[in-house]
Amino acid sequence: LGGENICVVFNDEGSSDAAKKRWKGDASASSKIMAMNRGGNKKIQKKKKSARPKGFAAKMAAEIDDVGPNRSGPFKLPDNTELALFVAPGPKELVAIDKICSEVGMGTLVVLLNARLSKVENFGTEAAEKLFTEEFEPVFSLAAAPQQVAPDCLLFRAYPGDWVLARKPKVGQPKELLTQGTKPTLEECEAVYASLDPSELDSAVENALENVAGWFR
Repeated sequence: LGGENICVVFNDEGSSDAAKKRWKGDASASSKIMAMNRGGNKKIQKKKKSARPKGFAAKMAAEIDDVGPNRSGPFKLPDNTELALFVAPGPKELVAIDKICSEVGMGTLVVLLNARLSKVENFGTEAAEKLFTEEFEPVFSLAAAPQQVAPDCLLFRAYPGDWVLARKPKVGQPKELLTQGTKPTLEECEAVYASLDPSELDSAVENALENVAGWFR
């Protein structure tokens, strides 16, 4: 897979420009670097009184489609793209990515980096919500478990391995509390934590979530 077939897509031109400068001359970072929200100062126009109110998805798509001095319609990937990596997309960008997935089909691998999908409250449409929550496969995830029911615990997954609910003691490696093929639900995390021996809870390190870099080495 050559660099001409790889696209790294940032939300804005500031981020994409910074990446271009940082990766310049680095053969291992060979790729096309793009921005979804194409810069410049957007001209402010008076809203027409007769304009119909737009739904969430339409508003988000319009913000991406009509930005910057080089506006030429919706954001699109180059035709020869085989791998597209979208960096930290928010709800607005996810609306556009939903369209892109429909256009490129299975011919392009789409990867979302730091998308934080669990924090998204509105995907725009039911179809988009199903796409991002059911059809995308979590490849790497390291995040806090629901702290209200499993304090100082983390959820970890590295594809193709299972999901792991773990807790870090004062001494030694993290203790795996639950391992399964699907992401543990809040109820499952609560049940596992409630089953722990009190002595195990006393030995937990304070502020464990602040020092997680080496947990799963």
